[in-house]
Amino acid sequence: MSKKTILTILIDTLFIISFNILFFLNMGTQHSSIVWWCYGFLHFSYLMIIIVPYIESKEYESKLSTYLISLVYFILELIICIVVLFLKDKCNLKLIISMQVVITSIYLYLLLANLFVNNTIDNKQKKHDIENNFIKTTSAKVKYLESISVDTKIKDKLSNLYYTVHSSPIKSSVDVSIYEEKIIDLLSIIETEIEEPNQSKIFESISETERLINKRNFMLKTST
Repeated sequence: MSKKTILTILIDTLFIISFNILFFLNMGTQHSSIVWWCYGFLHFSYLMIIIVPYIESKEYESKLSTYLISLVYFILELIICIVVLFLKDKCNLKLIISMQVVITSIYLYLLLANLFVNNTIDNKQKKHDIENNFIKTTSAKVKYLESISVDTKIKDKLSNLYYTVHSSPIKSSVDVSIYEEKIIDLLSIIETEIEEPNQSKIFESISETERLINKRNFMLKTST
């Protein structure tokens, strides 16, 4: 277990340990039902603050954080608990429990709705990153090939190829994945051909790569 994990656990349990020490030291163990109900809801709300960060997406989140929702819920429960502790003889059991159930229901609804939104955003962003990765990787590879080439004509061809790749649609699809694989394979072949110069073969490979890129782009544009 890392030091960071140990420290996080200690910080997470600090409040609940302190609260229970003060609660039982000053209030004893004999309490009415209304106090124990509030005690249970308060601990549940704090438990949610601890576990929510581990069940939500940490990469992409909506504007309304699930942690913030849980924190507001905990603060409400803490306020209710403090009020009940000081005014327990004047509080109505059914009213307090009903209030707790309503607040908890609203909290769980907002929490689950926000988790769903975050998950949707996360999946869309991950898909976008995966699709964008092909253009980034291919562009970088072509630029690299251009930099290691010593032939001016080959450099010019690779420069044109770079702009073709760089201006290609970022999105991708299953239909064009076969072309993308062939493009990546061809770039590896071009790298080998540059190391063992054969201008005609390199030109042929670059032309085929450009043809496949244009084919890919055409299919993506016509599929929208």
